[in-house]
Amino acid sequence: MPTFSVIVTTFDRPSLLSEALDSVLRQTVRDFEIVVVDDASTAPASVPDDPRVRLVRRGRRGGPAAARNTGVEHARGRFICFLDDDDLYTPDRLEVVVPHLGRAPLLLVWARYLEGPRKPGRRLEGDVHDVILDATTPHLGAVTISREVIVPFDETYFASQDLEWWLRQTQACHVATVPSFSYLVRRHSGAREGWGTQARVENQLRLLRQYEAYFEDHPRARAFRWRRIGLMRLALGDPSGARAAFTASLAARPSARTAWHFLRSLRMAREEIRGMPAGHETEGTASSPGRRGS
Repeated sequence: MPTFSVIVTTFDRPSLLSEALDSVLRQTVRDFEIVVVDDASTAPASVPDDPRVRLVRRGRRGGPAAARNTGVEHARGRFICFLDDDDLYTPDRLEVVVPHLGRAPLLLVWARYLEGPRKPGRRLEGDVHDVILDATTPHLGAVTISREVIVPFDETYFASQDLEWWLRQTQACHVATVPSFSYLVRRHSGAREGWGTQARVENQLRLLRQYEAYFEDHPRARAFRWRRIGLMRLALGDPSGARAAFTASLAARPSARTAWHFLRSLRMAREEIRGMPAGHETEGTASSPGRRGS
C-alpha cells in the first residue's frame, strides 16, 4: 500500500499527458502510485512502462467527475492526490505535505501558473464549510486527502463539479494549508475540460438551486457565485444575462467590484444595440426586454 495515489484523468491529450506523468515520476518522494484514468479517448492513452503506473480505461466518456471517481475506486494509497493531464507537479509536490499529514485529513498546497508571478492562495484551516465558496475554491490538483474521508464526486455535474464537491467535502473533514507553490497550471489554447463556458453557467445555476438553503445563509458565497456567473455570461456575449447576474450579486452583498462589472454589462448592451440593423433595436428593447437573461 503506497502512501500516495496520484490520480491523473485524461482525454485526448497524449503529449500533455506524457509531460504530466513525467512530473510525477520525478518526485523526490518515491512512495507513490499513479492511476491514469483514460476517459474513453478516441485514441487510447499510453503510459510509461513503470510498475508504479497503472492505466484504467473507461468504456464511455463520463466527464471529469466520473473519471476521478473511477481513479479513487482503483487507488490503493492512504492519501489521494489529483493531477489534470494538462498540468504539472513540482518535484517536491508530495514531499512538502509529508510533515503535515497528521494536521488534517485534507491538505492543500498552492497552485500557480506555469509561467507567471506567484500569488499566494487562500489559507484554509480547520472547519471551512462556512467560507469555502466565499472566494475561488482551491484547484483539485492542490488537494491531498485521506481516502478514509473522501466523498465521491457528483457525476451528474459535467462542469463545476469541484464546487459541489468542496461543499460536501468540507462538511466531512477539516482542512489545513501548506503554503508551498507545488501545483503548476498550464495556460494553453485548448479547453481545460470538454465542457465549455455555457455548461459552467448552467451547472452553477443548478448549484445555486440545489443548495439554496446554504446560499441563503451565506450571502458572501451567493454574491460571489452570481458575480462569477455574470462574468461568464459577459464572456459568452450575453450582457443582458450578465446584468441580471450582477444584480443578484449586488442584492446578496453590495460590492464596488460587482457594481463596476454591472456598468460594463450596460455599456456592452448599448454597444450591441448600436451595432444592430435598423429597426431591430425597437423589437429587441420594447417587445422582449431582458429576455436573454430570463
